[in-house]
Amino acid sequence: MQVPDLPRVASPNHAKRLAWLLACVFAGLIIAITGSSLSGSSVWYAAIPAVVAVGWLFLADPTKCEPPSHDRDKGTPGQ
Repeated sequence: MQVPDLPRVASPNHAKRLAWLLACVFAGLIIAITGSSLSGSSVWYAAIPAVVAVGWLFLADPTKCEPPSHDRDKGTPGQ
């Protein structure tokens, strides 16, 4: 009888990236709530995706989203 593979546990790097994402969302939420309460305009809620986008530019590593390439591992140029 074959035992099924267990799902992989998220690496500490994933936990760190999730923490940064949540920090950006909460920072945008704080800006949105503060701006909305001071001005009465709901336009301030656009700060949430704006802060996430700026956080992505400064904190994210897009190379972590790419699958490993077998060509890169062997040291041969890709096609």
